[in-house]
Formats: sequence, structure tokens, C-alpha cells
Amino acid sequence: MRKSLHSSITKSAFLLGVLLATAQIVPAQALITAERGSGIAPFAQATLIRPDWGPTSNIGFTYGVDYTRYIRSIVQPSIELRMTMANGTTVNENTYSGGLKLQTSIHRVHPYATLLAGYGTIHFNYYNGNYAGDNATVYSLGGGADFDVTSQWKLRADFIQQHWNLGGPTLTPSALSVGVAYSPSFHNGRAR
Repeated sequence: MRKSLHSSITKSAFLLGVLLATAQIVPAQALITAERGSGIAPFAQATLIRPDWGPTSNIGFTYGVDYTRYIRSIVQPSIELRMTMANGTTVNENTYSGGLKLQTSIHRVHPYATLLAGYGTIHFNYYNGNYAGDNATVYSLGGGADFDVTSQWKLRADFIQQHWNLGGPTLTPSALSVGVAYSPSFHNGRAR
């Protein structure tokens, strides 16, 4: 499992290098976004998690915020903070994570990739024993897209693969989320 995580991180680093290298090819398109300064975009999503523990999926929610400092590049890096809570009949999982988000724009669609790390808690429901729950460092790799509805409101869909290292076993739940994001308009540092 560690080889799989190491392989995913290596592939992500390679992809990041390729994307940053292409930023030199299209500087004219990046001029408009470079003039924007920075932006904060909160989001909220309904989440379906398929845990490694138990036969059922968990339904919950994800909410968070992205902070972007626009640069002269086709790929805009952001800092993302997110919290996911999902409860099910077999297990309840909560994660609190943050990390890097890389996003680009193709007309009214804004695909992105995320690399996050954080803290997670897991509680095993209906477990008869001393091991009722645990906590762990959680690493997440995923991606998705924002779809413009208006200049400020966006539909958002993403998929994340999590890696929970519980000391012995490594759990790899996956999460599919759909929701909305809000991007306030800024001009010269003031909201419009």
C-alpha cells in the first residue's frame, strides 16, 4: 500500500511539473487572471463515502474554502481546507484536511487536482470489543471540476481517494461529492 501511495505522489509531482512547464507557453491567457489578485471561494457538498470497513456506503457532507493568489500561469495553485463528515450503519468517518489544489480553466469548466493531508477519526458502529474507534493521519489525492452557473456561483463535483494509516492496516476509502462553490467578484481588492 505504501508503494501505491508513493507511486501516486510521484505521478502527481510529475504532473505538477508538466503543468508548470506549460505555463510558459500561454502567458497571454494568464494576464487576465494575474490582474485579479487573490480570491476566497467557500464550498459545500453532499458526500458519498465508500469506506474500507463494512459493506455499506456513508452519506455526509463536505465543506471548506479555497484561497487562490492568482499568478501568470495557465494553472492556478490554491490552498484548500476542507472538512468531511459521513455517518453510516457500519462506520462513521470524519476528516479535517488541507493542502494544494491546482486548477485551470477551459471555457466555463474549471478542472482541478487536489493533494491534501490531515487528521481523521473513525468510529466502528456495532463492534463488540475494545477497539471501537481510531484516529489517523489521512492523505488524500483527487480531482474534480467547477462548472460556471453564473460569474459567482459554480456547481462542483469531485472524487477523492483517501489513505488512512492506522498503524497496522491502511484503509483506502473513496469519496464522491457534489455541491456548490461561491466566488465573490473582486476588483482592486474590493468586493463588487
